[in-house]
Amino acid sequence: MKILIAKRAEKYLKKIPKIDQIAIVRKIRLLTSPSSNEEKLKGLKNIYRVRVGNYRIVFRRTKEEIFIVLIGHRKEIYQLVNRLFQ
Repeated sequence: MKILIAKRAEKYLKKIPKIDQIAIVRKIRLLTSPSSNEEKLKGLKNIYRVRVGNYRIVFRRTKEEIFIVLIGHRKEIYQLVNRLFQ
């Protein structure tokens, strides 16, 4: 399964502390496994989120790929999701 990362998510990932970057990248690599503790976002089709400490990874899953849409702090990520998808 292919993992793609949006420019916006990549840009945010570079701004956060190194220790959090490492944790997020590890979690992204685990998204291909079935036990990644992902939760579907209500009201959105094929959009999921994964918790990594105080950060959230929002992604779209298809049969062929996982597309990381956003990475952000838990306080602001859902406002960004609402603006982006609705």
